[in-house]
Amino acid sequence: MEQTTTRSSAGLILSLLKEEGVDKIFMVSGTDYASFIEEKVRDPSLPDFVVVPHEITASAMALGYSLGGKMGVVAVHTVPGTLNALGIVSNAYTSRIPLLVLAGRSPYTEEGSTASRNLRIHWTQEARDQGEFGRQYLKWDFEIRDPTQTSVALRRALQIARSEPRGPVYLTIPREVSVKEAKPSNVKMSPYEPGPSRESLREAEKLVEESERPAIITWRGGRRREWYEAITEFANKLGAPVLNYVGEVVNYPSGGPMALDKLDMKEPDLVIVIESEVPWIPKRVKVKAPVIRIDVEPSYSYIPYYGFPCDVCIQSTPMALKEMQIRGKDRWSEEIRERVEKQREYKRKEIGNLENSSRVHPRLLSSYVSQLGAIVVNEYPFNPRYGSFEYGEYYADLAEGYLGWALGAGLGIRMATGRDVVITTGDGSFIFGVPEAFYYVASTYGLPAMVVIYDNSGWLASAEAVEEVFPEGLAKAKRMFPGADFKRYNIGETVKAFGGYFRLAETPEEARSALTEGWNNVKKGGLSVVQVVVERTR
Repeated sequence: MEQTTTRSSAGLILSLLKEEGVDKIFMVSGTDYASFIEEKVRDPSLPDFVVVPHEITASAMALGYSLGGKMGVVAVHTVPGTLNALGIVSNAYTSRIPLLVLAGRSPYTEEGSTASRNLRIHWTQEARDQGEFGRQYLKWDFEIRDPTQTSVALRRALQIARSEPRGPVYLTIPREVSVKEAKPSNVKMSPYEPGPSRESLREAEKLVEESERPAIITWRGGRRREWYEAITEFANKLGAPVLNYVGEVVNYPSGGPMALDKLDMKEPDLVIVIESEVPWIPKRVKVKAPVIRIDVEPSYSYIPYYGFPCDVCIQSTPMALKEMQIRGKDRWSEEIRERVEKQREYKRKEIGNLENSSRVHPRLLSSYVSQLGAIVVNEYPFNPRYGSFEYGEYYADLAEGYLGWALGAGLGIRMATGRDVVITTGDGSFIFGVPEAFYYVASTYGLPAMVVIYDNSGWLASAEAVEEVFPEGLAKAKRMFPGADFKRYNIGETVKAFGGYFRLAETPEEARSALTEGWNNVKKGGLSVVQVVVERTR
């Protein structure tokens, strides 16, 4: 029920968040949060503050909390905190993850109240338009200018963040406003989502009925359980292969009969694209078949130049699949089943061969990691085709590509779900994730987790770009990539300062042993980092 007592604006925000089901706020506080801290002391039942010593880690934890099924809220300090968090915010925006960013603002006044400016930075940290910093990657931003706006502003922020396409919102609270009394207003604002038109469904049904070799391409169609189940049921009934069955999330079970790794796109006579902004790379792949797109925002209007075809665009969640009337006729399902079984047999043999090598191949390490049976939070190197996943067991490759999110997100997912988590990163992205802040939070709040570093001593994507842009170049011929090399250190060993387990592995046998030891430590409630020297390939 809406609060009826009068609180400060900060207290009202906290009480409304509690009412909306928010139980934690990931916080890097500053002088702007005095009133929030005071209110929490007065009422310990308000959402807990999870204190995190860096905004990248804090915002990534909030992002992971949302991925884990709860509403992620992060509180940052004025302009510096906002700037530090923006990379993670851009990931949330492009990958459609709900996120509420609370930010303080330098006090308006120079004197006259206890909330007025009392530090030098209160002048230097004032921006002409603080919301402008992240506006390209925010669904909405607003500064509360008067305490009477508090209820509506907070409700509206949550409504917009939770509505499809979901994403981050930004709410600024000046210190003078936060300390003033604010009466709640009885306003309800429920989230919403688009639905298909009957006309678009009929057009799609006609194309599906006429097809003999349909294929499904998705990337994050499984980001909600009901979507995952709708795609699984539709693909099995249609007999259509699912490409990217594990993409940014698990879209279709790895063990399903339609879980195909690759397909010559000249084969399908119909392509159904579900929640995927880049279904293929046009300079490498030519698609001549008709394309049906099912997406909460099929045009991806935030991308300035975008030329992917859409013969039938259905602006809807993947639940539109439930409304499509299709017959489960004999298409090419048996052929796909045979291909899927052959690819599984090939991978089994491949892993067996890789185990006999003296070096660790990234695909072999991916197979080892998947056998731990934990949620995998992957930042770049792990190959999900060498694991077995169902809904909610894998998160990766956030669309904006801002690195450094996986360490914090893994802890956020762990905190939201209570399930075991293993975080896989490259050697570079591990450093981007601010490891010491990660260790601090994991140790302070008792969040056992394991990090597996795929150490290839370089920026692999940069080296591959050189090879593609200059296929006959000297860099490729000499296997020299100045600017893409990365000197090796035992970067994961810093976990020992926080009482954690560390081991460096260079052979398959050492990798298996290190993963077993590290995982046993996690099961005892500890923090583990295993750094594996891998071949410089995917």
